[in-house]
Amino acid sequence: MRKPRPNSYNPAQALHLISSDRAGGALSCPSCSGKIKRDPAKSPPPPLSHVTLTCTSCGRFARYIAGAA
Repeated sequence: MRKPRPNSYNPAQALHLISSDRAGGALSCPSCSGKIKRDPAKSPPPPLSHVTLTCTSCGRFARYIAGAA
């Protein structure tokens, strides 16, 4: 049996969400239009810190490293 995969966005949705976050735009889930919780909540985050964007409705998430690109 295979392990269930965690709920994550497809690559196109994740890139759109990450670019919106880096630009400082309003965030909403591309799948269900729910609210996005950002961890860490501090904006902009410290350089090279891990940022996790999680939908509060469906639980999907995207992760990126701040200042990496």
